[in-house]
Amino acid sequence: MPIKRARGNIRLGGCVYGAVNPVGTLLLFAATPAAQGSRPLPWVFPGDFRDRLRMSDLVVSGTIEDTSPAGNEVVDGSAVTANIAHLRVDRVFQGNAGANEIWFTWFTPPGNGFVWDGPPLADFRPARRYLVFLKRSGTGWQVSMPHYAIEVQLAMTPPRASLQDLSRVPVQQRYRGLAEELEDAALARPSGRAGTTAQPDMYFSPVFDLLGACATPFYRWFLASPDWRLREAASTWLELIRSRHLACGERRARRAQ
Repeated sequence: MPIKRARGNIRLGGCVYGAVNPVGTLLLFAATPAAQGSRPLPWVFPGDFRDRLRMSDLVVSGTIEDTSPAGNEVVDGSAVTANIAHLRVDRVFQGNAGANEIWFTWFTPPGNGFVWDGPPLADFRPARRYLVFLKRSGTGWQVSMPHYAIEVQLAMTPPRASLQDLSRVPVQQRYRGLAEELEDAALARPSGRAGTTAQPDMYFSPVFDLLGACATPFYRWFLASPDWRLREAASTWLELIRSRHLACGERRARRAQ
């Protein structure tokens, strides 16, 4: 049975997953077993974009040269299908890649007997550029969290005049560099159907996590979008900033009090 995406619950293995909605509150998705004998999955999708950096030893951007299946494995007690990706690195945001080309393992659910309704599944594709979050394993690099797409698809080239290595700069400068990549990616993506990964508003929450109220010019740009969904999403984030009395350079918790 193919993967099906719709609004509502995640159904896979009886676990609970987290995600963030456009007003910045944590949403929990309940999951129910798809078949007898399925096991709860041990991973929770990170609600704050900065959590992806905290769980990672290496954060880089680059283009996938190729990817191929590598058999089934057990990770954190759960069965997964492993894949090996070849990445040509163009920027380093955290850690030390050690080379301009690296190989890493990423994971997908085994088989296809489930219905998926929640955080996106990892789906690295050749000739696409991504922001990738990795951790060390006994055999090399692997994604910081199996199954889920904590990676982010980027524009095909880095921002003009951008630093190649941000691993040693102050953290706020690193955040600005990451946000610039996400903003460029959002501006480069066409508007698609509501709820599809082609939507530029998938970048709105991460940019806020990194920049807070300093993301205001980014959201204002989308107020003139011909797509009413983008105008509405941008307006929601601007209202969040206004209602919390946030100023650029100031950080406050964004969850509903």
